[in-house]
Amino acid sequence: MKHLAITASISAMVLASTFPALAEGDLSRADPTEIVLEMGSTDDPVKPMYFEPNHLDLETGKAYKIVLKNVDDEKHEFAGPELIAKVFTRKVEIATESGDLVAEIKGNINEIEVGPGQEVEWFIVPIQTGEDIEMVCELEGHKEAGMVGTVTIH
Repeated sequence: MKHLAITASISAMVLASTFPALAEGDLSRADPTEIVLEMGSTDDPVKPMYFEPNHLDLETGKAYKIVLKNVDDEKHEFAGPELIAKVFTRKVEIATESGDLVAEIKGNINEIEVGPGQEVEWFIVPIQTGEDIEMVCELEGHKEAGMVGTVTIH
């Protein structure tokens, strides 16, 4: 029995050194890296609507706060079913300009619509890798007007 316990301990140490943990600690409480994703319109006839930046680079196991900032006078949305399937959503927060909490949403998210001149904070942790994952505004005509981008998760 003693021999079995020693063998199990050695095996556990070998496996731990061979397959190190990808993330440490409680990721639900991690201090997130902030990314501001601006949504808006321009006078450009070729691309009158935009996401800025139109490409995001994320890392698995790292906490992010994506600030969806609508600088326009019309509503926009953020959607991306493949991206949403590859991240863990910690929460979505909406606050007043003075910082008072309006709403905190937890659970599965399919899309986030942001009203004119408003901001929404989306707290995520990417859990799967992927390249050229689409992010888009699915409101009628917005994608066609240029409100599309990509995400890479390493």
